[in-house]
Amino acid sequence: MASDDNHTDSSNYGYIPTEAWCIAFIVLFSVSALVHSYQAFRSKYWIIYPTLILGALVEILGWSGRLWSSRNVLLLTPFLMQISTLIMAPVFFSAYDYVVLGMAINKLGPQYSLLQPKYYFATFITADVISLILQAIGGGKASSSAAEGAPTQSATNIMVAGIIFQLISMAVFLILGVDFIIRANSEKAYSFRLKQIENKAIKRKQKEANGDSEKATRRSSDHTLTHTESDETVIGGGQQSILKKETQNDLEAQHISEHNEHLHIRNWWILLAGVLFSSTMILIRGIYRSIELVQGWDGYLITTEMYQNILDGLMMLLAVGIYNFIHPYYLLPRKTSWKGYH
Repeated sequence: MASDDNHTDSSNYGYIPTEAWCIAFIVLFSVSALVHSYQAFRSKYWIIYPTLILGALVEILGWSGRLWSSRNVLLLTPFLMQISTLIMAPVFFSAYDYVVLGMAINKLGPQYSLLQPKYYFATFITADVISLILQAIGGGKASSSAAEGAPTQSATNIMVAGIIFQLISMAVFLILGVDFIIRANSEKAYSFRLKQIENKAIKRKQKEANGDSEKATRRSSDHTLTHTESDETVIGGGQQSILKKETQNDLEAQHISEHNEHLHIRNWWILLAGVLFSSTMILIRGIYRSIELVQGWDGYLITTEMYQNILDGLMMLLAVGIYNFIHPYYLLPRKTSWKGYH
């Protein structure tokens, strides 16, 4: 219960946040954000800035609020600051997971995915925005009620609704992701997706044929003339040797190309492993937060610091930190421009 506009009679946490934990998380999230900034700049994957980096900055803000509270636990402002920021930060990390899965599906085979790749980003980002709005509204009302010493249950319920909505969308995302991985690995495509892809290809070819009919006719004439001339060419012994050498070079180039393609596909699977890992960390954290808020502001989970440090702080550090090691900068071909998010 607030005794004035910015102070309370006792700790809102039920404990005093440990300064060492707060500093550790501030430092680690800062290091991850700085490394991501460098990696994003070098690789030109701009999508990392509004997702992983922004999320890490929000985490830093939240843990800074807890650090502030560790030095004056009766202050209301840092308590509200850390509640609102740490609840919302995972939305930014999950957004990046959606992007990477969509990119992987485009490369490894859209026929193995229940949804079209473009729908992953649009659908789940929309779900995240809805979740973020609910959590922001609930957090704002909770802050206002706490500052006035009024009941916060209705505001808490709104926050819980936002977190549960995010939890469900992440669970659906994980199910779709695992389904894609299993089908792609066993090469079991969805028949309706194959039909969609086939129809799209037919329409594209028809459009190209209608637009380029005149050029196609010209190319056909040129090809006939060239073919006639080549039939009249006599290849001598020296020319045969050159042709043999060129054929050997072509085979070697094809072998190198196939090897590089194999490595490229393998790297996409590594990225997908990162998506599953990061998404699982977010899911675990969402389950914890939902139970915590349902128990109320004086419940067992919210008043026990270790749960916050491990099931929120550590989970989110792993969710963003995994991409410092499993990163498009190391695994995918370099982008030559900032255009596009992949």
